[in-house]
Amino acid sequence: MSEIRKKGRTKQDRSWMISIGAYVGLQIIFLIIDNSSWSPGFNKGAFFDRLTNSKFFTEWFTPYDIVQFNIFTVFFSITLLPAALIGAMKYFYVRKKTVS
Repeated sequence: MSEIRKKGRTKQDRSWMISIGAYVGLQIIFLIIDNSSWSPGFNKGAFFDRLTNSKFFTEWFTPYDIVQFNIFTVFFSITLLPAALIGAMKYFYVRKKTVS
């Protein structure tokens, strides 16, 4: 019975690991591109221009020199990290409960 439960949980267990891995991978890619001479050209629209010129992304949150990467970092932090953290907490809580 325990083997069936383990097989059924592995996909859920890996989903939070994949989210964290994707987030870390994107940050590594952003760091490499930001520190190299290559700079991507983004198609800018009115909304995207307003975001890149906002005080938040020009003065407060500036881990990268390329402003668009700052916007992507905030977006991916909002979308990927909460789900990954909730999944990790559930995984460790259930694991701790079954081990005890």
